[in-house]
Amino acid sequence: TTSHAGALSLLSAMALKSDKLFALMQAGVKGQGAQLVKKIKAVYRFDITNGGKVAKYWLVDLKNGEGKIEEGSKSTKAECTIKLSDSNFVKLMKGKLNPMMAYSTGAVKIKGNMMLAMKLQKLTKMMKKAAPTSKL
Repeated sequence: TTSHAGALSLLSAMALKSDKLFALMQAGVKGQGAQLVKKIKAVYRFDITNGGKVAKYWLVDLKNGEGKIEEGSKSTKAECTIKLSDSNFVKLMKGKLNPMMAYSTGAVKIKGNMMLAMKLQKLTKMMKKAAPTSKL
């Protein structure tokens, strides 16, 4: 049964709910990247966990050029690193999780510039406009 559980965790790591959101964010940045870069001026790394372990790293560069969102790695440099579970990321982007409450309860961990984390609400608002909750 151990190999079965291992296969399940591998499968779930490949199919994170947040992947869909990051794909939508990539599309949003393609359309509004220049405006977002002017407003946000920061580079973020999201460490998305699943089952307590980091399943994926995402780079959200809203500081350089037209901005970009792409899969990263543990060594990807960012000014603000945000670590949270796959399900909490989805809740955060849907506006169903209060960022300050999540941080104070430890559901979200932030390293680096805390003030940059506050700017993420602009990104969340963009996500809500770009993708009505029914699509998420």
